Amino acid sequence: MTMFTNGFSTLLMPKDFEPVNAKDEFTELYLVNTSIPMSIKFSTTPTLVGLPEIREDIEKNLKNNDKISLINSDFIAINEDIYYMVVSSFSDGENEIKRNEFLYVEDNNLYIFEFTYPYADRELDDFYLNIIRSLKISVPKYIVENGEYRINHENK
Repeated sequence: MTMFTNGFSTLLMPKDFEPVNAKDEFTELYLVNTSIPMSIKFSTTPTLVGLPEIREDIEKNLKNNDKISLINSDFIAINEDIYYMVVSSFSDGENEIKRNEFLYVEDNNLYIFEFTYPYADRELDDFYLNIIRSLKISVPKYIVENGEYRINHENK
């Protein structure tokens, strides 16, 4: 069992997935398995809003994008925490792709798990829920004050 940690968060990395360099400052971990094919992205961003506002924005953006179909959008309990789950699909021209996102807010930090895989693949409920359940937050990565954010260096 391989664990990922960045000093702020720790989570289980599934077997047979390879890390890829992140393309933006908020992506903590980006993994791919080309044999499935599937990608897993874990991000942390600062936020001043809660899950209801995040849900409203995501649903509005998806409804305004005719290339993405919203399959499911709901609040769910994972462990003892409430997550916002959004399942969508889109086409890259050749393949139908499914994306399951799980979002969680704690201490002005938004934690996002994004699982992307071919639409025709089996449901992966236990697979991604086990990864999400493994998340341990040591300290918030971002401190949000006066409309600005900074990395939390004091408690790391």
